[in-house]
Amino acid sequence: MEFISKRMHKYNYIMKYVFLFIFLNLFLSSVNGQTEFKKKNSIYLELAGSGGFGSLNFEQSFFKKNMTELTWRAGLSFAPIDKNNGTGIVFPIMINTLFGTSSHKAELGLGQGITITTRGSAFALTTAVAGYRYAPANKNWFYRVSYTPLISYLVDVQIQHWGGISIGYTFKNKS
Repeated sequence: MEFISKRMHKYNYIMKYVFLFIFLNLFLSSVNGQTEFKKKNSIYLELAGSGGFGSLNFEQSFFKKNMTELTWRAGLSFAPIDKNNGTGIVFPIMINTLFGTSSHKAELGLGQGITITTRGSAFALTTAVAGYRYAPANKNWFYRVSYTPLISYLVDVQIQHWGGISIGYTFKNKS
């Protein structure tokens, strides 16, 4: 029983910071003074990265001021876990911050990778991203290269060093 209590304490500690990060980003979007900001929607395929071996992701920007843009993303992936758990269906959910010009951007983010296995178990990993995004100003296609550590906190805090590359498409806003 003490073992479970320690795991839950670590889980609650990390989740407080994840939710604080999400809340602050959402709060910042509500105090945006711009009236002409239009949300951008994108889809992208990420090879490796936050979703495991590969994921399909939807991304939407919700705040932009000067050279800073905030986005949220949700994805879907399938990954083999082990013989006891079978295959996992992974849902990476993240909040990202993009810094930079219209073409070259640094990307930082934090979120959760929720996994449900084919054998009925479920678990979550904290996901993070630190990377580079190239999005030519006159094109809708963009490319990403990123370091995406997976952080496990259920038994002990463990970091799996991971990375990914992506290709994506941003839909044009209707004016």
